[in-house]
Amino acid sequence: MLTNLDSLPAGRSAVVVGFGGGRGMMGKLEAMGIRPGKRVHKLSAQFMAGPVTVVVDGRQLAMGRGIARRVQVRTDS
Repeated sequence: MLTNLDSLPAGRSAVVVGFGGGRGMMGKLEAMGIRPGKRVHKLSAQFMAGPVTVVVDGRQLAMGRGIARRVQVRTDS
């Protein structure tokens, strides 16, 4: 099932399939290690505000909800 990283429930894993946004945002995500084909595990997200926290390649990363909404992921189920 396709969704975005912001909508992925905490505790779930998914594979990144693409981004919506410009080169600057894509470059920032790739520098963080978030690129198509990578598995991400969503740790947490604060209700209505605050960062989305994920683990990629064993590293914990935080990003704003606006960026997380532009990261398209595919869940296993």
